[in-house]
Amino acid sequence: MTADFEKEILCRLLKKAEHRKSTGRRVILHPTEIYKDYTSNNADIEIKQAIYEAVQRLGEREFITFDTLKFSLDIQKIYLQENRLEELYEFLRTEYGMMPKSRLRAQVEGLLKEYGTGGELLRYYCNRMEEEMGQARWQDDPERIEANLKMLSFLDKNEEELYVREASVLVYGDSKYFEENNYEEICTVLRAARNMPREEDEQNDEILSLYHVSQPEQELCIRGPWRIDWEGCTLETGKLKGGAALLSSDVADIRRIIVSCPVVMTIENKASYQRMSCSDRALFYLGGFAGRAQLRFLKKVIQDNPQCSYYHFGDIDVGGFLIHRHLCRALSWKFELYCMGIRQLRDERFGPCLKTLTENDRSRMKTLCGEEAYRPVLAYMKEKGVKLEQEIVSYYCAAEETDRKEKK
Repeated sequence: MTADFEKEILCRLLKKAEHRKSTGRRVILHPTEIYKDYTSNNADIEIKQAIYEAVQRLGEREFITFDTLKFSLDIQKIYLQENRLEELYEFLRTEYGMMPKSRLRAQVEGLLKEYGTGGELLRYYCNRMEEEMGQARWQDDPERIEANLKMLSFLDKNEEELYVREASVLVYGDSKYFEENNYEEICTVLRAARNMPREEDEQNDEILSLYHVSQPEQELCIRGPWRIDWEGCTLETGKLKGGAALLSSDVADIRRIIVSCPVVMTIENKASYQRMSCSDRALFYLGGFAGRAQLRFLKKVIQDNPQCSYYHFGDIDVGGFLIHRHLCRALSWKFELYCMGIRQLRDERFGPCLKTLTENDRSRMKTLCGEEAYRPVLAYMKEKGVKLEQEIVSYYCAAEETDRKEKK
């Protein structure tokens, strides 16, 4: 309790100092501003004692001085020691992870002044920050703003072809910092600076390529009886247990794709992709929502193999169904759901692995409940409050297939 009052006293004093109009008046805090019943006969003695101890500790650090009532330990007034502000700010930062708003704003203003004379991107961002600082909802965040300024300064000057993580380590000394902290924000700033809004089906980060920064090429993973023809080159994967991975840049030059089995199956998760048998089906690892290169490849598969049956196998949750819906819509082709129904949710083998629906799950269901393909299973999931990851399903599916082969 004492530490809480210590923090509150300092914050209230600093807030008064920030809003004080006259520099000639001392910053004063009355104990009733901390505890309204402080002077009441019914005041809680423990609370008053905690306030006194907090005031004593702050006085020992010379952050404040205070007056007590005559012949009493009751606090009358608390005064801010304004010659100790630097030490006080550091104390709040180290002890409580706090920085007064005025100090944060001063830091931001210093950063904008330091970077504001840089290149086109920096000037745009600094001007935007100055405009936003005048708004009531403005949140001072010097650390985030400085990180943005560093990256924008780098992109303004960069002429070298780099991958995203290479740019991150050059700017921040950490290969993952950019993607984990301000990646989308920077991409949005770049689009605004160049007046290039995101087009339909365009990834937000494609704007980075104008500054010679890009993600590593996507790998397209396939297993099973695939044959892919390029000019002067053919890849056959039927005898490769682990399949093969194609770079996205190789997809555009494919002349023909031959699937020598009746079924093509897209699979959401990597473990299931590797677990499932590929002796009588061609497997394609999706890894989530299909990207541009994956869709381009699958369009070519469908074009060259319209006789095949197409299935999608994923988690039995809202995300899994949304991935399936996106796949069908983007390709204008029907993919049947594979082991993603009520039967699996009822299977006793999977019972211990059922997960509870979250409120977010239930909210997201509303976007799918109107579609016949998902309505029955979603109704069951909602009634029972459950969902299921596909890895346990693929584990048992693979075991069943092995048993059938052994019995033959």
